[in-house]
Amino acid sequence: MAKQTTQLTAYKAGVRAAKNPRKGRGRGGFKLPPLAIIGGLVPAGVDILAAFKFGGFQCALEHVSLCTTGYDPYDGQWKPGFAAQKLYGPLFLGTIVHKVANGLGVNRMLAAAGLRFLRI
Repeated sequence: MAKQTTQLTAYKAGVRAAKNPRKGRGRGGFKLPPLAIIGGLVPAGVDILAAFKFGGFQCALEHVSLCTTGYDPYDGQWKPGFAAQKLYGPLFLGTIVHKVANGLGVNRMLAAAGLRFLRI
């Protein structure tokens, strides 16, 4: 009978540990968004900034439409490859890099090194 109670106690302890998996880790505090995902927005931002310098606010708005939806209001054509090249492709690759870095434990190593606000 004693063996059953120790197994039951061990089972209950395991359930308690499973309810709070982050019990051993401290709170991270302020964190920047993952740099790999933010890096995926850079090509579209650079293109929109270049359009603003070239043609002003109206041209920048046209490039926002072109980069996000693939519709070019200047000539009225759909160019989905442009949106994939400037926004969706880099954003997808940034998400993949972020997931791989999390899987390898890079973000935990950065936090242990004292860079708690920085994530990849």
